[in-house]
Amino acid sequence: MGGLIVRYCRESDYLLTFNQNNGFFLRMGKGGKDPFYNALGPELLDISITNYCARNCGFCYRASHVGGLHMAHEDYEAVMGQARKLGVLQVALGGGNPNEHPEFVRILETTRRHNIVPSYTTNGQGMTAEIYEATKKYCGALAVSWYPPYADAREVVRQAGIHKIKTNVHFMLSLETIPEAVDLLDNESEFLEKINAVVFLNYKPVHSSRDLCLTDGPETRRFFESVKKTSACKIGFDSCMVSYLTLLGDDLERETVDFCEAGRFSAFVSEDMRFYPCSFLKDMSEGVDLGAVSLGDAWRDGAEFQKMRGRLKARGVQEHPIEACGTCSDYDFCRGGCQIFDVNRCRPGASMAGSPAPAAGLGAADGPGPDPRAAL
Repeated sequence: MGGLIVRYCRESDYLLTFNQNNGFFLRMGKGGKDPFYNALGPELLDISITNYCARNCGFCYRASHVGGLHMAHEDYEAVMGQARKLGVLQVALGGGNPNEHPEFVRILETTRRHNIVPSYTTNGQGMTAEIYEATKKYCGALAVSWYPPYADAREVVRQAGIHKIKTNVHFMLSLETIPEAVDLLDNESEFLEKINAVVFLNYKPVHSSRDLCLTDGPETRRFFESVKKTSACKIGFDSCMVSYLTLLGDDLERETVDFCEAGRFSAFVSEDMRFYPCSFLKDMSEGVDLGAVSLGDAWRDGAEFQKMRGRLKARGVQEHPIEACGTCSDYDFCRGGCQIFDVNRCRPGASMAGSPAPAAGLGAADGPGPDPRAAL
């Protein structure tokens, strides 16, 4: 039974199972009812340990740069101590480029010492033999971002294969990148066979153009046809893609997907020790200062957390931008999609190519890290 966690979440009346060795995760609500949230604390923490990155990509939602702040290790240690008491199971380390934090290996060890499984996403730069060895020893999985130039990502996949590390590719999906996504799925089967999954992340216009947001047009439909045909590796999606996944019809099982988990089962800690329901709120609100408020108190009582749960819990919340949610038969499935950005399939003014397909089988994931729930 080593590595297998079975826990009854008394405060929210559901049972969860998590295998630390292979990432298998399952929630079971009483009487077959899907649990809405964990009242005690998050199951997954998305933590930015640094906002350092040398690439300066225009689409970066964190606007990471070479002067980006590193989280102090003592702050990370404090977060892990509180996280363990709340029952956090996994940490997705991000940034910035997290593996270029000067104490990255120590951070991985600290996470595992608290019986929490770390995973992380890298852009491919700054990887060393020591980091690959620590990844194999401490991490559940490694993810590498896929965008030009691709040489760094391909080298990460090659090295991960040598070290026998479970590896995902994270692909940010926008109107601009859809052709590259189709090419990857249709023409790179030899490469895809070397990885565990491709996880597609819905583009969010934080510091970049809204014109790149996905729409329900021919290009998007063509992409989902490629998804259906791909067998070389698993395919996953972040939960921000949930409103588009109805396009998959009967090809995936509905039980494999959950709507937005922000403030319900996951949360974000920034490198400056601010706490948010979702990482995309970082530049839109102040968050909760973890120097003044505990992780548990912020989760339970923080105004932004309560607001996010309120928006996701009931149909017809006035703040939601999509009027169609009030009568949609798929509302209980997607709950309106993203609650922060107007990036959803049914948003006002979005192109709709025909009537919606039935949402019989879907798959999704939460957060930018290589969460085991990210791949079907």
